[in-house]
Amino acid sequence: MQRLMKSMLLAAAILVTGCVAAACAQSASGATTPPAPSASAPDTATAPPSPPPPSPTPSEASPPVAPSTAPPTTPASSSPAPSGGSSLNLIWLWVLLGAVVLVVIIVLATRSPGSSAAAVNWQVRAADAYQQGGAFDSAVREGEHEGAFLDRDDVRWHDVQRRADDLTRGLNILRETAPSGERRAQVDDALAALLAVRRAVDAGGVPSAQQRGILHSRLAALESSLNALRVDDPLP
Repeated sequence: MQRLMKSMLLAAAILVTGCVAAACAQSASGATTPPAPSASAPDTATAPPSPPPPSPTPSEASPPVAPSTAPPTTPASSSPAPSGGSSLNLIWLWVLLGAVVLVVIIVLATRSPGSSAAAVNWQVRAADAYQQGGAFDSAVREGEHEGAFLDRDDVRWHDVQRRADDLTRGLNILRETAPSGERRAQVDDALAALLAVRRAVDAGGVPSAQQRGILHSRLAALESSLNALRVDDPLP
């Protein structure tokens, strides 16, 4: 989780740097590119042709040649100088956007990722303890129904004891890693319920109807306490 957050922070820093660099490059290109000339040089006036020499004979006079006129010249149009205000505003827009992204990533990274991971691991262990408790409950009820508790050498008796030991170890780990005092108290309740079931199983002999009722009620209390452990904490 921490490695993921570090990668996200690095990506955000690269994003901010890229945005600023792109904005600066765009501004620099707009400032250094010279404007294209929009005015053309005026055309030179064409000199009128010289009149032809007079004819020596008294022939008919040729009509005078009209002088050619030069085309009107187009005045040079002046292009407005590029303004740097829009480029400066664009730079600050990119910088602001990158800063917002970076702040969001930092806020997400500082929301105690280690504590969240620990809480998730605790919930997984609590779910495992609930499953172990279900297997222990089935083994106890089956052994009680078949009279396995009368013989300490019975395989089913040892299976019940092994399952009880595994559940005890799992609950002790949950108690040591409990995220709050309330969770620790719930684990203590589960350990007490498990101990009560083990005492009822260890009583031995032929169980009476009253003893069977006590055993079943204690198994139900153990299941309830284990079920309380796997309920998620309410969101803050």
